[in-house]
Amino acid sequence: MLATVGTLGDLYPFIALARALQARELRPLLACAEEYRGYALAAGIDFQPLRPSHRDLERDTGLARAELTRTAIRRPDFLFRALVLPYLRAAYEDMDGLCANADLVLTSSLAFGARLAAERRGVPWIGVVLQPFMFLSAHDPPVLQRAEWLSGLMRAAGPRAAALLLHALKAASAPLFAQVNTLRRELALPRSRAHPLFAGQFGAQGAIGLYSALLGAPQPDHPSPCSIVGFARISETADHSVAPDPRLEAFLRAGEPPLVFTLGSLIVGSPGSFYRESLAAARLAGRRAVLLVGDEAIARDGVHGLGVDPADALICGFVPHARLFPHAALIVHHGGIGTLAQALCAGRPQLIVPFFADQLDNAARAERLGVARVLSPVQYRARRARREFELLLRDRRYADRAAGVGRRVAAEDGAGAAAQLISARLA
Repeated sequence: MLATVGTLGDLYPFIALARALQARELRPLLACAEEYRGYALAAGIDFQPLRPSHRDLERDTGLARAELTRTAIRRPDFLFRALVLPYLRAAYEDMDGLCANADLVLTSSLAFGARLAAERRGVPWIGVVLQPFMFLSAHDPPVLQRAEWLSGLMRAAGPRAAALLLHALKAASAPLFAQVNTLRRELALPRSRAHPLFAGQFGAQGAIGLYSALLGAPQPDHPSPCSIVGFARISETADHSVAPDPRLEAFLRAGEPPLVFTLGSLIVGSPGSFYRESLAAARLAGRRAVLLVGDEAIARDGVHGLGVDPADALICGFVPHARLFPHAALIVHHGGIGTLAQALCAGRPQLIVPFFADQLDNAARAERLGVARVLSPVQYRARRARREFELLLRDRRYADRAAGVGRRVAAEDGAGAAAQLISARLA
């Protein structure tokens, strides 16, 4: 059983992992939001819906997708209070019967119900971690939203002091997850002192980090056992979720490599001025641009009110990043781990504009790798962005470093390595 909760950045690695498990003659069953059914079936993977669906969230909160996104960015606790934990019991019920026939359960960080179902059924589970942030390591402190300064302080103070600060952070946030402990008691599960979001996501089988060790190496305070195996990516040839776009192919052939702008599959629902400033910055820099504004925006009004000259800019809905990023001169994005993985693999310099949650930490790690620069959304204005573009494109160190990192990341087979570990655990 593979259970994942989140965006396409959470879904795609699980699809890649499921395909690698199939190659080892194992039978993966993917449980995720109903809206992702088509993605699983297109990849040839058995599917079961796992609540909440996106439709559930909009109906129960009374908020459209854009407002849900804006609220999640503005209020870090909203993700848990309104979008995940109210569906804990429903998610457990969805997973309970499925776990009865499972030999092993693989869970993403937000799949609380799946872990409770596995524990109740006595089925071992492995926590699948998609970004270093979720280990909350004192030896490799993360960047925290609204406390970005604290990361530098923890790194300077050392692991012992960082551990105390992170312990205080976990203690302060623990009441937010009281529903998890309440359901544990109802299910007669042993009391656990582990924080449900962090240490609580790991059982006796430990964790697999489905990201490159270039972003975050194994640390002494990671769970045991733990392996960081590399990104699990779907290649361009294996991604059948979206048909090729002839307009895009013609645009890429017609001139020099463009600047590519994307906000993934979540932030794209509430982009603010990002695309308007991006197009203006590209024009100031004299560069062609491809803007991925999301399928919903295309269906609604096409261009977010942008005035586009077909000779120097192309607006698309969703395009698989593996198909587009290798053709870019520079990739400008929000720092979601799925987007970052594909940008690193493409070997292109990046400008990252992180909005919330792990995006800030992902951006800082890419910057430390020497492949990216970082601007906050408040700083992201056309003239400032143009200066960043010119610096990233003019300074050969960014291109050389990005190309070197790209070769190393492209050589990783995180899905295959994880499947090998899982097969050995099952044996």
